[in-house]
Amino acid sequence: MKLINNVSLVLKDNCCGCSACYESCPTKAIQMIPDEEGFLYPLVNDNLCIHCGICLKKCDNSELFLSETSILYACWSKSEEIRKRSSSGGAFTALSKIIFAKKGIVCGVGFNAEYDEVLHKIAKDDVSLDDLRRSKFVQSNKYHIYSLIKDILLQNKYVLFTGTPCEVGGLRSYLGKDFKKLITCDLICGCVSSPKVYKIYIQYLRNKYHSSVKSVNFKDKRNGWREKSIAVEFENGKEYYNSILDDDYVVSFHSRYNIRPSCFCCRYRDLKRVADLTLGDFWAVEKYNSLYDDNKGTSFVMANSSKGNSLLLECKEIMNIFRMDVSIADYCAKYNWCMCKNPTSPEYFKRVKFYNDLERLPFNLLSKEHLGIIKEERKKRKLGTEK
Repeated sequence: MKLINNVSLVLKDNCCGCSACYESCPTKAIQMIPDEEGFLYPLVNDNLCIHCGICLKKCDNSELFLSETSILYACWSKSEEIRKRSSSGGAFTALSKIIFAKKGIVCGVGFNAEYDEVLHKIAKDDVSLDDLRRSKFVQSNKYHIYSLIKDILLQNKYVLFTGTPCEVGGLRSYLGKDFKKLITCDLICGCVSSPKVYKIYIQYLRNKYHSSVKSVNFKDKRNGWREKSIAVEFENGKEYYNSILDDDYVVSFHSRYNIRPSCFCCRYRDLKRVADLTLGDFWAVEKYNSLYDDNKGTSFVMANSSKGNSLLLECKEIMNIFRMDVSIADYCAKYNWCMCKNPTSPEYFKRVKFYNDLERLPFNLLSKEHLGIIKEERKKRKLGTEK
């Protein structure tokens, strides 16, 4: 009997879909295939696998956490337009501009042409950067982005890579060593949701509005930073606009029915980070300094390495940067719990029924069947502090 020495040994619930194994396989024996819920998992071709164990080594990211003490900042762009077009304070854009000035590239998450898939993409200038701004409540498809980034780094160019902590961990594990000109940036991640559910949701909206999609913004701020809404523009000039507390897709995300199983046992929810910088919304910043909150968006930025801290401070001409004398642990426990605490999984049979009904019900009826009570509960809670 042949000894199995590949990622097929990894339990499904422990796979975050980072794709490091897929990118690392020397014989291209691994494909990333969607399961019945739409999440990508590695599938090993036994005819191509040589059982070298490289994929298993890349799957173990336990030694990637940074050991330096993090520094917390409250930040917001000095450009009102950039703040308006950003989910929080525009820190990502400021960091990107510094990288562009160094003739580098930025890698982040954007949409495909149809706006029904989210994927990691490269930006080389301000124009291509806009698609990478703003939150996407969907798990990204990485395709071959890690190997592309490696090629760019080997050309001695700067790279700013942004993603969820597990995606940053996947990249660093794939690379196998630190690169001086690579700056990684992870997000305060509230879990990743199913690409399949998102695709069906967008198709539902296309049918409802009789048009292809022109843009999607999961955190539109026209009514203020704390009153975020989802806005979907269509090519025929129409727009779908709704509170994120009432939108069927966003509520399905917060219901946790369409969350990737590994998110419930995520090993990256820790104050020790895998990235040089950590970005998020600085919810409740007014409780520490009311001058830092005008309801236009303030970024939570943790510098987790000297390299990350240096890049952040280079942004001082284009971004307001204030060091916070705050216990990060206390803050996260009160106002951003998902940074260091895993969510509770919904009852298994409810999740199964949700996915069974996803195949047979229009999205509005799916929501009515499964999400009504959850919508009402969320409306009673303060955005950003629910537990």
